[in-house]
Amino acid sequence: MQQDRIRWNAKYLDKAAPSAKPAEIVRQFCSLAPEGRALDIAAGTGKNALFLAEKGFTVDAVDISDVAMRKLSGRHPNAHPVCADLDTFDILREQYSLILNIRFLSRRLFPYIREGLVPGGILIFETYLEGHGEDYCHASCRDYLLRDNELLHSFLSLKIIFYQETRDPSRTDFCHIASLVGCKL
Repeated sequence: MQQDRIRWNAKYLDKAAPSAKPAEIVRQFCSLAPEGRALDIAAGTGKNALFLAEKGFTVDAVDISDVAMRKLSGRHPNAHPVCADLDTFDILREQYSLILNIRFLSRRLFPYIREGLVPGGILIFETYLEGHGEDYCHASCRDYLLRDNELLHSFLSLKIIFYQETRDPSRTDFCHIASLVGCKL
């Protein structure tokens, strides 16, 4: 935990407070969620959390980096930074009308994510895939990369609204992305 916090704090020390646009998939699908609480997993400096707060959600933005959480703190009254290690963080049952998981992977959280949604709640999940052949991502740890269709199969208990696996030709590393939007029935 401490090593992860040190690494992520170093990343966010030089990064300004959030000013970038939220993820496209968040902008496109967040309106499907009923009003209420949202959870932003691995929120970083909070660009998605702030966007959701502006849309009226009360957002718990969770990240291991206390530096990132301090940059988010006080930026919006509906955005609540939570500094926590996602290796041990538990999502409470039926608390959230919207859960985001953007550019982060912890398979341990999958059942908690499903259980954390209220009936009718929406999951927006987008992260990296291994890829194939020349495009294969040679990450130091495959634990942080999805396999083909893994994201889809992991959330089949939800009504799948949108799913795709794509390649971003503008990137040379981590160029394969899996995207899912699902609703808890």
